[in-house]
Amino acid sequence: MSELQAFGEGLSPEMRALAQALRDLFAGLEISERRYAARRSYDSSTVSRYLSGQRLPPWEFALNLLNDVAETRGTVPTPETTEMLRALHHAALKAGKSPTHKVQLLQQQLAVADEDARRAAQRERWLEDTLRDREHRVRELQLQIGGFRTGPDPDADRARLLIEIRQLKQELEETREAHRQAEERCERLERKLADAERQTDHVGELGVTAFDHPGVRNVFNGHVYINDPSRWAVDEAFVASLTVMVSQSYLRDGDQRVWKSSSGLVVDASTVVAPQGEHESVGSEGLVLVYPQAGEEFRAEVVESSRFWLGLAVLRLAEPLPGPVPSFTLGRWPAPASRLLVNGYAFGDRGLAPHSCLLEVKGRSAEWVRVEGELDRGLVGAPAFHVETGELVGLVRGSTHEDRFRGHLIPAEALLGFESLNLEPPG
Repeated sequence: MSELQAFGEGLSPEMRALAQALRDLFAGLEISERRYAARRSYDSSTVSRYLSGQRLPPWEFALNLLNDVAETRGTVPTPETTEMLRALHHAALKAGKSPTHKVQLLQQQLAVADEDARRAAQRERWLEDTLRDREHRVRELQLQIGGFRTGPDPDADRARLLIEIRQLKQELEETREAHRQAEERCERLERKLADAERQTDHVGELGVTAFDHPGVRNVFNGHVYINDPSRWAVDEAFVASLTVMVSQSYLRDGDQRVWKSSSGLVVDASTVVAPQGEHESVGSEGLVLVYPQAGEEFRAEVVESSRFWLGLAVLRLAEPLPGPVPSFTLGRWPAPASRLLVNGYAFGDRGLAPHSCLLEVKGRSAEWVRVEGELDRGLVGAPAFHVETGELVGLVRGSTHEDRFRGHLIPAEALLGFESLNLEPPG
């Protein structure tokens, strides 16, 4: 059985607690992540991210794992264990800030509200049936009293039934009110859930999840989606969510402070790969990242550099990005005429601004991939994704030629040379 991936830096206490509980459960299976992924038709990298805390799994994953471990041990999950795991998952959802977390949290809340409404409706029907039965018995006793029948004291039975009827009516009124409130709560949550789902539609989080559907598999926020082969495997929102703007200030000639900006690739919540500035070295601080998905700035420092690839550097954030970030798959060299989607930042009248464009692969020049398109110097460092496969094929490396900005890509496989990154080679 392979060793589980270590916890990453910057995990929230809630996410770490859930991930540790899942790891403890998974240890009871005594099989590898890849084997369990095949058993449950998951993506193996997704399972790894769930167990390392890099991605928040849906509740179904946690419940399936709990049931699978119980089956291995020849037992069934206890209600106490199930509720403990549910509480950990709910706490991690509340601590998360991504739209996906909000959708999952609302789905759980709606499921609970629906269960409350169903139970109230069942109790209401039982009370109505019981009340009709007691009232019918009172009428029968009234006939007995009027007919002066002998036998058990009908007056005492009638008095007892009347007390019971009053209690049933009171409980029925309270149950109806509880049912009404539960239905209203369901309606409110449905509206909130619909709004949250609309907010996540633009990043493709509501895709098809069936593994037997023909198409391209793409991993987003820890979930595997199958893309229609007649459409693009990535969109602008997905690419933008993996791109940050990186800025660094330094002194030129000892007294003039200069800002240098570029784009960068988000590898995980605490790691970014970006072009290395001429004044940067391992341990360099003063770098600022702007993550558009959160609208915030994050401090970072260089933890590893590679001069061979013209100054790529691995940056570690002082604080992790909020919520899970999209994952990606490394691709091989793209063939000529392939189309690539880039979404980064371009220089305009007011400085850097979001800019997306399509690039066309023209060929190969030594260790670079030649591309053409609406390139801009601000796109240097931005990730480029193959529109048909959804794979990361490189990072933009710019060059000028006769006042035109032409581009090259640093191939994605160059990232495998960094020891501080945990990436799988392209398949």
